[in-house]
Amino acid sequence: MRRAGAVQIVVTPGSGEGRARATARSLARRLEQRGHAVDVRAFTDLAALTEWAQTCPPGASHVICIGGDATLSAAAVAAIRGPTPFVPVPNGFGNVFAQVFGHSGQAGAVVALLEDGEIRSVDVGAVKRESSDEVFLSHRSYGFLEQIQQVAERGRQQPRRRFLRHLWYYGVARRFLFRTRLASFQVEVEGTLVADDAVLVTVANVETYRGFLALTPTASPIDGLFDVFVVPGVSKAGLLLRLVRLMLRLPGRWRGVALYRGRRVTVTTPWRREELVVRRRALPLLVPPGAIEALRRRTVEGDDPPIETP
Repeated sequence: MRRAGAVQIVVTPGSGEGRARATARSLARRLEQRGHAVDVRAFTDLAALTEWAQTCPPGASHVICIGGDATLSAAAVAAIRGPTPFVPVPNGFGNVFAQVFGHSGQAGAVVALLEDGEIRSVDVGAVKRESSDEVFLSHRSYGFLEQIQQVAERGRQQPRRRFLRHLWYYGVARRFLFRTRLASFQVEVEGTLVADDAVLVTVANVETYRGFLALTPTASPIDGLFDVFVVPGVSKAGLLLRLVRLMLRLPGRWRGVALYRGRRVTVTTPWRREELVVRRRALPLLVPPGAIEALRRRTVEGDDPPIETP
C-alpha cells in the first residue's frame, strides 16, 4: 500500500532500451536522500498499468511516470483522477509529449523539477468509450501509420535499441506498402464531414513526430483544440511521396494534404467509429519554469501549413 503523501513512481521496465528501470531506481534513491517517501511500481504491460491508473487510491504528492508516450498516456489517468501533479520522464521510443515541455529523462533533472517546477493544467485527448474514456497525451493515428505500428509491435518483437528499432519500422513499412491495400476513412471535425476517403489521419494534441515527421507543427496542448492531419484518397505511391516531402521538409510539402482544427473529431473506419474530444485543462502537469509561456509565445512561421476550422 502506498504511503500517504508519497511520491508515486510508475515504470514499464522495457521502455528506453531497458533504461527505464535503472532510471526509476536512481530517481527513487535521490528522492529518498532528500527526505521524500517514495513508492515504485513496475508494470509488465500497458493493460496492467491502465487498470492500476483507473483504480489506484488518491493521496500521492506526485505521479512520476517513466516511459514513452503510450506509458505516459496510461499513467496520466491516475493524475487526472487525483488530481495529482503529473511528471513525465521520457524514456521510451516515442517521447513526443514530454519533449514539447522540455522534460528531461535524467534522474537529477527530475529531482530539480520537483523542487523548482510549476504546476500547470494542460489539455489531453480522449477517445469516448462506453465504460471509460481512453486518454491520450500526444496523438491518435488511423490508417497507414497506425497499421505499421500495430504490425511492428505485434507480440513485442521489435528491438529495444533505437537504431535497430528504426530499421525494424522501416522494414515493416516497406512490406506494408507492397503487400497491403490502403484502407479509407471518413473524418468529421465539429460535425462537418471533411474527408470520406482519407488514407491517413492523425488527431493531435501536440506536435507529432517532432524532428522526424512533423504532421501537425502548430498543435498545442494549451489551446483547447486538436490539430487534425488528413491525407485524402491517393495511391500508395502518392502517399509515400507526400510523407517523403514532409519528412525532408521540401517546398510544397503541404500540397495534397489537409489540416483542420476543432474540439471534437469523429473517425469512421471499416472496423469501428471513434469519437475523440479535447478534455480542456484536465491534466495537472509539473513543467519546467517558463515552459507554458514559451508555448504561448510561439508565432506562426512562414512554412507552417494552412489550417481550416469547420
